[in-house]
Amino acid sequence: MTSPSPSPSPSPRKRRRVEYRAWAPDPAEFALMTAAADPTTSASSAAPAGLRGLNNLGNTCFMNSVLQALLHAPPLRNYFLSDRHNRYLCPRQTPMRRRSAEASGDKAACLACDLDQIYSAAFSGDRAPYSPANFLYSWWQHASNLASYEQQDAHEFFISILDHIHENIKDDQHKSHAQGHGDCCIAHRVFSGILRSDVTCTHCGFTSTTFEPCMDISLELDAGYNSSLGVANPKLHVRNGERSSGGSNSKVSTLMRCLERFTRAERLDADQKFFCERCKERQESLKQMSIRRLPLVSCFHIKRFEHSSVKKMSRKVDHCLQFPFSLDMSPYLSSSILRSRFGNRIFPSEASDADSVSEFSSEFEIFAVITHSGKLEAGHYVTYLRLNNHWYKCDDAWVTRVEEHTIRTSQAYMLFYVQKTLYYKACERATAV
Repeated sequence: MTSPSPSPSPSPRKRRRVEYRAWAPDPAEFALMTAAADPTTSASSAAPAGLRGLNNLGNTCFMNSVLQALLHAPPLRNYFLSDRHNRYLCPRQTPMRRRSAEASGDKAACLACDLDQIYSAAFSGDRAPYSPANFLYSWWQHASNLASYEQQDAHEFFISILDHIHENIKDDQHKSHAQGHGDCCIAHRVFSGILRSDVTCTHCGFTSTTFEPCMDISLELDAGYNSSLGVANPKLHVRNGERSSGGSNSKVSTLMRCLERFTRAERLDADQKFFCERCKERQESLKQMSIRRLPLVSCFHIKRFEHSSVKKMSRKVDHCLQFPFSLDMSPYLSSSILRSRFGNRIFPSEASDADSVSEFSSEFEIFAVITHSGKLEAGHYVTYLRLNNHWYKCDDAWVTRVEEHTIRTSQAYMLFYVQKTLYYKACERATAV
């Protein structure tokens, strides 16, 4: 008996040929892709990108106010949004590194990674308030003596987190320990400048010069009483918008007079005599501070809290502070101070100074103001942000748009200025779409 022949297999189905056509986006699609590719832009003109409230976790307004200023510092913002520090690739976040840190008792928390997470959340487009609980917990690990829900000082918190970010990135990338140089971490590349201190012997005229890095400049409030403060030559700060000479007796300080007070010569007390190398003994002297190199972002801390060890009491200075939105720092640079003292003489050390400041880098624009309201024991911090030439009030979770006079009449505690070229570049990117 013959077996049935196998049925023929079905022929393979032919695929329909599709003609290739090149695709080019129309203007609407191109605008949509451009806006989505740049996290610093926003589709809504009423709400700039990155503008998001931060929940108060229990007397943490000091932290929220500083974080809002850091989120909108153009150089720091560009660093984190360009993935220069990826929290998923950070060496401190590997399981082996964490186990080693737990075994040795070291702090495995990385504030830079937590800050990167806050940047991602702020520029994600979500407008709901964000809770920076991970950042607070990591900071507590680094500053265990401040691990509580008590109110802290915003300026001390600012310096603390910059130092810890510097330690994290420096340890992982083997960066230089020196501050104020380009090969250091992002915190010091953005905020670190160099101060110059000249101590002159009043007996022989010998001058001892030292340089020191600084992350900010602390200024004492000058309430307009220039005659009692011994200002020898009060001048007009026309460049910075101050038209009065400052001889009034009203309790109104200006940022320019505070900077002039910071950079003018002062006589040291008798118990602060310095050893003169020329006289070979301790002599009375004059000390003068100046700015040798400006940072990308200048932070000015206003000393509103006074502590007296003699009277054993503390108080808050409620004087109003007037400050310009555009600031010219050239009168307070070392080159200008030396020129006013010695004329147009050229000093070899200054002529070949690599840290010399150009005309453009000495002009700054304000972008954030941290204010303190209330008393010394029970106060509240609020941040005002200048985005696209509009002002926004960041009061913890609440973000509202305010008028310029609101900032003018506030009690400024910390002022943040960025170099004008960087400020305008940020504004141009935000309004490009």
